[in-house]
Amino acid sequence: MKNLILGICLLAVTSCGHMGETKKAEYTEGATLWVQNAAEFRALSYQAFNSARLYLDRALLTKKNRKKPAVVVDIDETVLDNSPYQAVNILKNRSFDRKYWDEWIQLAQAKAIPGAIDFLNYSHKKGVEVIYISNRKIKGLDATYKNLLNLGFPVKRQNIFLRTTTSNKEERRQNVLKKYDIVLLAGDTLADFSEVFNEKGTNDRNILVDKMRDDFGKKFIMLPNPMYGDWEGAMYNYEFSTSTEKKKKLRKGHLYPHN
Repeated sequence: MKNLILGICLLAVTSCGHMGETKKAEYTEGATLWVQNAAEFRALSYQAFNSARLYLDRALLTKKNRKKPAVVVDIDETVLDNSPYQAVNILKNRSFDRKYWDEWIQLAQAKAIPGAIDFLNYSHKKGVEVIYISNRKIKGLDATYKNLLNLGFPVKRQNIFLRTTTSNKEERRQNVLKKYDIVLLAGDTLADFSEVFNEKGTNDRNILVDKMRDDFGKKFIMLPNPMYGDWEGAMYNYEFSTSTEKKKKLRKGHLYPHN
């Protein structure tokens, strides 16, 4: 009887402890499920690249480019799908960790975002240079090149601009402009288009998008990414080292229920 009582007590303590465990990435579960399962995600991706093709055709016909035209694309969640990495984080109860992210990159196993390969090959066949600007760290260059090449993307090693000193992409975009005319840019976060969006708060980001609304679906091609990004960082004031519990509180503070 004593052993039975002891066993019940231990089970209760263990269960309570498990119930109180902080689920570090659980809040991304719905977003990750949507990316990996929703046909709507695929539809939006195809829609983005269909819009990109229409705008590219028009731009090539109407614009007199002084230099060779180029399209600039982000990599993660724009042409490569990293949702498997997000799924592992959820299942293993861990938040973003540079060590595991680097390991995922080295695997070179990311699949293509729907529509990305077709659009970039179409651009290449039109004589447009394809440029990749990503905030993956430079040590991931070989694996990134391998991943893109194996999937069938038109890619030159020298056209992959990864992060060296700063996450601000403006300097890299300016370097591209020295040689090419950028016809359009594709990305999953606003900073992929212009530095005016860098580290802006939630309200300012929305105001800027409203002001620049005529560029979206044209020069700026936005891909859907509900899993992570500057939209989330803006809620934390870009202080990503903030504790899990404080982040949870800040997220709830950005929910706006009806009266």
